[in-house]
Amino acid sequence: MTSNDLSTASVSASLTQAVLNAAERLGLDPMDLLRASQLDPKRLADPDARIPFSAQEALWDAIRSRLEHPEPGLAIGRALAPGQFSVLGYLVQSSPTLGDALDAELRYQRLVGEGGSLAQEVRGDELWTLYRPLHPQLPATRARVMALMAFWLELMRPLLAELRLVRACFVHPQPADTALYQQFFACPLQFEAQEYALVLPLALRSAPLKQANPPLQAVLRQHAEALLARLPSEGLRARVVALLGAQLARGEPDRGALASALGVSERTLQRRLADEGSSYQQLLNDTRRHLAERHLQEGRLPIAEIAVLLGYSEPSVFFRAFRQWTGLTPGDYRQQHRD
Repeated sequence: MTSNDLSTASVSASLTQAVLNAAERLGLDPMDLLRASQLDPKRLADPDARIPFSAQEALWDAIRSRLEHPEPGLAIGRALAPGQFSVLGYLVQSSPTLGDALDAELRYQRLVGEGGSLAQEVRGDELWTLYRPLHPQLPATRARVMALMAFWLELMRPLLAELRLVRACFVHPQPADTALYQQFFACPLQFEAQEYALVLPLALRSAPLKQANPPLQAVLRQHAEALLARLPSEGLRARVVALLGAQLARGEPDRGALASALGVSERTLQRRLADEGSSYQQLLNDTRRHLAERHLQEGRLPIAEIAVLLGYSEPSVFFRAFRQWTGLTPGDYRQQHRD
């Protein structure tokens, strides 16, 4: 969510029920938690139903204050059952490769909830999986995000024997005792980071998963698309930008493939974008410019590598485009921000 009214943010009832069940397995009273968060148990009975994100935030706050554990979110994440994440959980488990699983998570993350946004970034030989939550400074957010990070690792470890983290990043301060973190994440830890992130070796993107099932994938994706279509629209432009960001890391974006992913023809895509006062080429240029400026400001990647990440076949083409956008070469822009 970027521009949507936060009061309309919602999460799936199945996710909320999964969290409640995990809390019960850890000894908490589910009825007490429901009362504390003012949740109606009847609303959780339909797995495809939605509940306000604010209600789930209240549930996390109730769990955090009642669960006697140094890191309540970590405990909940390890107790969550994958099946209760409905179609997205099964999509991830049946994906052919880790990269396919991550792409499914990006595409269908709204089915689980709108409490934040998932993103992928390639930085050198590392693949960063980032989660940007709403209300990052709330105590309940720490528990919620830690549960999501822990659950993802619990889900993926049986599917990918060589899964290992380069590092794990957390927005919150370093606790007095990091033994739980060291034991579970088994990698270098960074606290008070700018974003929550699990960092993987880039080479793992193509690693096959043990439960790959392409025929099941096709059925699940069809169901996921139908569920996604029922959610309040976030605007075609936002969906196109999200897909462009995923495509760019793999080379020159394919407008036909992007239209197909949205379930429309190229002509319909052009017409609907025009109705919103935009165009495919404008969004592609804007996305590339935004990513280019961010990479150059961060100063971590060589300029030639940034060109590749933006889908340019030659660095010279990127240089010309960037000069048109800003009047500066990429090198001059980077030096200007460094100064």
